[in-house]
Amino acid sequence: MVQDKTAHYLKYAPTRVLLPSAMMLLLFAGSIFLYLLPSIQEALLHAQKEKVVEITDTVVGTLAHLNEMAERGEITLDYAKRLGAEFVKETRYGPDAKDYFWITDLTPRMIMHPYRSDLDGQDLTDYRDKEGKRVFMEFVQAAKKTQDAFVDYYWQWQDRPDRIARKLSHVRLFAPWGWVIGTGLYTDDVHSEISVYRNHVALIFLGILLLSALLSLYVIRQAGIIEKKKAQIQGQREKLVRVLQESEERYRTIADFGYDWEVWVGTDGTVHYCSPACLRITGYPPERFFETPGLIREIVLRDDQDAWDAYLVEADSDRGDSLDFRILTADGKTRWLGVVGRSVSGIGGKPLGMRLSFRDITDRKAMEEQLRHQALHDPLTNLANRTLCLDRLGQAMRRAKRRENYFFAVVFLDLDRFKIINDSLGHRFGDMVLTETAIRLTGEMRLLDTVSRFGGDEFVLLLDELSSPGEAIRIIKRVRRRLSEPFRFNGNEVQTTASFGIVLSPVVDGKAADVLQHANIAMHRAKEAGRNRFKVFTERMLETAVDQLTLENDMRRGLTNDEFHVVYQPIMDLAGSDVVGFEALARWNHPDRGAIPPAEFIPMAEESGLIIELGEWVLQQALRTLAGWRNETDGADDIFMCVNLSSKQFARTDLDKIVVRLLERYGLPPSCLKLEITESSIMGNPESSLRILNRLRKAGVRFSIDDFGTGYSSLSQLQQLPVDTLKVDRTFISRMRTDPENMEIVKAVIALGHSLDLNVVAEGVEEPEQLCSLLNLSCNCVQGFYFHEPMSAGLAQDLLKQRTDKTAEQTREKLERARRNCPPDQ
Repeated sequence: MVQDKTAHYLKYAPTRVLLPSAMMLLLFAGSIFLYLLPSIQEALLHAQKEKVVEITDTVVGTLAHLNEMAERGEITLDYAKRLGAEFVKETRYGPDAKDYFWITDLTPRMIMHPYRSDLDGQDLTDYRDKEGKRVFMEFVQAAKKTQDAFVDYYWQWQDRPDRIARKLSHVRLFAPWGWVIGTGLYTDDVHSEISVYRNHVALIFLGILLLSALLSLYVIRQAGIIEKKKAQIQGQREKLVRVLQESEERYRTIADFGYDWEVWVGTDGTVHYCSPACLRITGYPPERFFETPGLIREIVLRDDQDAWDAYLVEADSDRGDSLDFRILTADGKTRWLGVVGRSVSGIGGKPLGMRLSFRDITDRKAMEEQLRHQALHDPLTNLANRTLCLDRLGQAMRRAKRRENYFFAVVFLDLDRFKIINDSLGHRFGDMVLTETAIRLTGEMRLLDTVSRFGGDEFVLLLDELSSPGEAIRIIKRVRRRLSEPFRFNGNEVQTTASFGIVLSPVVDGKAADVLQHANIAMHRAKEAGRNRFKVFTERMLETAVDQLTLENDMRRGLTNDEFHVVYQPIMDLAGSDVVGFEALARWNHPDRGAIPPAEFIPMAEESGLIIELGEWVLQQALRTLAGWRNETDGADDIFMCVNLSSKQFARTDLDKIVVRLLERYGLPPSCLKLEITESSIMGNPESSLRILNRLRKAGVRFSIDDFGTGYSSLSQLQQLPVDTLKVDRTFISRMRTDPENMEIVKAVIALGHSLDLNVVAEGVEEPEQLCSLLNLSCNCVQGFYFHEPMSAGLAQDLLKQRTDKTAEQTREKLERARRNCPPDQ
């Protein structure tokens, strides 16, 4: 019976047509669903990748900007890298701002990971995920091959190390610094979004299939009476129309819930489509834009409306264009939008208007503004940095050219004794001093002035719109008083001062950097004058600085070209009336300036660091000369050589090895060498000095404290030092007869030396009266022009050959002459 009924239905044409059609529709719908599913998945994954690439572009663009600043010399490369790494570390995006960036180098070595600080600085060549993949090596290889590479691996879930998930990371090589910058997305997140869209699409196709199945069943069931009920056909047509409308509504829902604000503006200016995202971005619902198409321009800030009008003209083409601009939202807030637009056309190229896609880029603009602020301000004190300081100084110089009676001043200040504060109390305390200094400086400045930190403990003040140059001096005096007040932090109190270098307008034409250099030169002159002072720059200061730099360069060349030589001044034993040793002294014959006195080139060598090379060369020359005397002169084995050591030489930890190596090279006993060191170089670090002295003393080298009485050594420290000789400074000897205080100092030094069983040498003896006083004070040895001037190695060797006869006789005559000239009270 059922078979007969089915055969009866199959006789009707609608049944024979609809049944195959229903089967084809079922197959077609299933095919469409299976075809669109991977497309949807690929589209969503592609969109996520593009978002990651866009964010990476912003980060890399910022690093490139910092690198350009470093290449221009506006900031150091290390500071640019540190600022770039901090910026990348703080960059977050995604849901709950948990997505992040990390950095490795090409080793690969981890430079920065915000959630895995335990990996910072580690070599990650063999780091593997749970599948054994060497992920960081793949990151480096992928970044080298292509600009926008993605690597699939397993990693912890955001900031949760207990959860491991599959991750797709985008890596980019920042070639200037050799950094590999990476970020990514978790496939679980993508699959979650895909499942939402898949469910929507599945519901649509399921509805279509269900309706088609119901329709087919209904048509088959009603096939017998379909010819009799024409009216029902119309009803079926209406039902099909409704199904199509519902399908269109579902697709429209997908478009309406896009993240960006989409607008379709017709050729007549009317709005054909406006996505609901406009409410989130602008605060206005879509209906307002349908009713008032001009509202889009009205919400654009007045300052950006001209740019908006020009953009609409440029973007109305096939290639399109983009623009960043500001709008005023419905609640009165200002937001940044980025728009991409292009013209659209229909069948046959008929113009249909323009499609515009708006995106809220307020956060990105805020990040760029923050980067600009960081690039122009000091991170510790938040003052203007070197770049901003030079820019504002350049503006002041340009204003001075345009306006008459316009005055400004540049003040370069440096905190006195700041290094001592840092070394004794720590860098954290030093940072607090710098921060408080910035607060004090800002508090003493006017609103139109600029306070900047130039680096370390150096600050620059730009005093603008001065009524007269004298006003700058009054401001500086006020600042100097304020900075001299004690700093109190965490129970510690320190007091420091500052040295100021000033450049007053008008200035000669030049660069802003030249003006700062002049202020810096003046500041150093203030320090040399005694600190807590200020000096106004003069051209003479610049000439002096250039002369010093020229002299330093000439000295470097002179050490290479053998322009230096050593002379030797005899040291006389007053008891035996004989030469007992020599002091090696460096001399410089400049090819253009002739002989340059040691008082001029020795301080410059100390400041530039050339004293180390010069001092080692003098030590080598002196020992070689002494070895020659001992080999070629009879009776010269008891002669010793005195060589001066600078504080920088004495600070070298390998000093003992250098000295012993030279003694062994020339076959000399260590006892024939006496190293002269100043009080300040010993007492600057007594513990380290004692270790070096003991090592050399153990080897047999002897020591003399040079210029004794001018430093700050204590008796307790002096007793611990393994020294042999005290040397009385020539300044005391020269004024010994005219200044009673100097005479008392000489007496005290000689008495101290004898009480400690030390030999005492007086240098700079030039007059018989001076020698007479030293004889009465039982001074052991002397050196000076009264007996011998510094002489060449050859003349010194001749003196040694004759010292047992002729030289000794001459020395005794001079001693007797000095005693005869002594006043009665001597």
